Amino acid sequence: MIAKNPKQARRKLGRVLRVREPLYRFVVQSLKAEILLGKYAVGAPLPSEQTLVRRFKVSRHTVREALRRLRDLGLVESHQGLGTLVCNATGPRIYVHQVDSIGDLHDYGVASHYSDTARPITLNKQLAARLNAVAGEDWLLIEGLRYIDPAERPICAVDIYVPARFAGITRLLGRRSGPIFGLIESVYGESIEEVEQHLSAMIAPAHIARRLGIRGDETVLEIQREYRIRGGTRAEISFNYYKASTFKLSMHLRRVRAA
Repeated sequence: MIAKNPKQARRKLGRVLRVREPLYRFVVQSLKAEILLGKYAVGAPLPSEQTLVRRFKVSRHTVREALRRLRDLGLVESHQGLGTLVCNATGPRIYVHQVDSIGDLHDYGVASHYSDTARPITLNKQLAARLNAVAGEDWLLIEGLRYIDPAERPICAVDIYVPARFAGITRLLGRRSGPIFGLIESVYGESIEEVEQHLSAMIAPAHIARRLGIRGDETVLEIQREYRIRGGTRAEISFNYYKASTFKLSMHLRRVRAA
């Protein structure tokens, strides 16, 4: 049915759109605009939560979520006894390194060929310290090599450590392709919730130099990744070693446009 009054129809459509839009976003947009226009100077407090509740006719929970978003944007800070103070009146420039999946963290991706062997180990003190684990624990060690072309030298040597509770993945090694964390998710019904990554340069450890076929005094890049499931439980710790002279890291940053 077509409304006879166009203004009435636009008002009705506006009400529908506002219902679908989270209420806190409207509060964020309003306060952000006022801060950027200079209504609140740097160091000046925003109105109290109760004042904002009355002004925007929303719940205290909505106001608190809006203030949290403004803090995330770097526009305000909260101080005990002082309230919420403006700390940036020009707007932040936030950039993120965006990855669409954990697989995007992996070097060379599916273009490389991979071979590995697995064996159970008991952690000695040195290895336990390296893994931030407890000496005497049982883990699974998977040693691998990655190749662009199997006829050429390997491009990467990999040491992957898996806690004994996930050692059942060994029956799938060599039978199913894909990363180790994917096997853990598949076999145990878990989901990787967090990945921490570190990159460092070092003289090639002796066992890595042998596997890569390089001199013992050459520099390698080590990429360490720690995969955690729900609750922060570690499911995998991997060390990837690349010859420094052939390593390249590319990164794309995207400007975050605040809502």
